[in-house]
Amino acid sequence: MSGVTRRSAIASVFGGCIAVGISAPLLAQSGVAIPTGPMRLSRTIERGLRDGASVVVERVWQVEFAHQGRGIAIIGDQVLAQVQAPPELQRLAEIEQARSTVGMFPIMLSATGEIMKIGEAIAKVDLEAAIREAEAIIANRGDSASRKAERRAYLAQLQRASGTMLEQMPRDLFYPKDAEAHSVRPVNLPDGSIGEFEFTYAASRTPGYDWLERAERQIVTRIQGDERKASEIWTLSKG
Repeated sequence: MSGVTRRSAIASVFGGCIAVGISAPLLAQSGVAIPTGPMRLSRTIERGLRDGASVVVERVWQVEFAHQGRGIAIIGDQVLAQVQAPPELQRLAEIEQARSTVGMFPIMLSATGEIMKIGEAIAKVDLEAAIREAEAIIANRGDSASRKAERRAYLAQLQRASGTMLEQMPRDLFYPKDAEAHSVRPVNLPDGSIGEFEFTYAASRTPGYDWLERAERQIVTRIQGDERKASEIWTLSKG
C-alpha cells in the first residue's frame, strides 16, 4: 500500500471509530509507545496430522501502528501467504492460501496494549470453552468400529477443538505481559477414559521496547499415549 493510500486508510480507521464504539481521536495518547513506520507481522501455524504429516500455513502482513484516542489502531496488508500440505490435501491448501485476511484489520488495542477488537470480532481466548466443545463433539459421535479407531477419532476431535484456541490472537500479543504460561487440562471421554490438552505459551519483547518480538503457542492433545501437536509462532519486526 502506498504512503498516501496508507495514510488514507489510517484516516478511515479514525473516522470509523464511532461506528465501532471507540472514542474519536483525542490529543491524549495511549499509555505505551508504538513502533514507527511499517512493520512486518508474521504468523506461522503448524498442525500435526496422522502418521507424522503436518500442514504449515505462513502469512505475512505489513502493518502500521497509530495512536487512537487513548488506545492504538493497527492497520495492515497481507504481503505473503503460503501453505505446505500433503499431496492429498493440496486442494484444501490452495483454498487456504487464497483466503483473504483483510477482515482482521483494523486491530484495536487498549491504552495498555491489550487487543480489544480484531476487525469486527472481539478478541477472546478461552481454554475452558475449547474443553467444553471437545466434550460435546465427542459425546455426540456414534460408536467406532474398533477401540483403536475410536481413540483416533477422539484424538481428532480433541485437536479440532484445540484449534479454536489458535484461531484467536492472545490478548497481550502485541505488548506481551506474561512471558510464559503452561497448563495441562483433562477432557472427559464417553468411555470413561481421560484425554488432555497441554497448552504452552512463551513471548518475548523487542529489546529496548515493550512491543512484541516473538510469541509461540503450542497445544498437544493426548489420548492414552497417542498425541497430536499444533503450534503457532508470531513475530513482529521492522518492515
